[in-house]
Amino acid sequence: MIHHPGEVLEIFKPTDANIKSADEDTLATLRMWDDNILTLVVDSKISSSVNIGDKVLVDYRPVEVPNNPNTPVIARQLITKIIKGKRAEAIWKEYRKLFEQQRQRPQTFVPRPQESYIG
Repeated sequence: MIHHPGEVLEIFKPTDANIKSADEDTLATLRMWDDNILTLVVDSKISSSVNIGDKVLVDYRPVEVPNNPNTPVIARQLITKIIKGKRAEAIWKEYRKLFEQQRQRPQTFVPRPQESYIG
């Protein structure tokens, strides 16, 4: 199972006075552990409990695994867990540490062989 942690920056509920919504989904804008900013659906079972500043886990399991290897795998990208307290801070710190280590590593570029377009 693949899940990634994020921190809630903003919440968009369909019942908010300044939001007109075509659906009943609650959305949350997250800063992910790797500094990506995403706005994702919050699972309806926890949507009333999520708050700004919460650490959450996003479900990235494949929706469906394609039979064709050339077809991309599509991830769920659904906020399914809210983590609180020391556990939240510990997991966030560990992922951020990993991200900083990856950022400091020199990037290696492997050139692809040039294809000839002349028959």
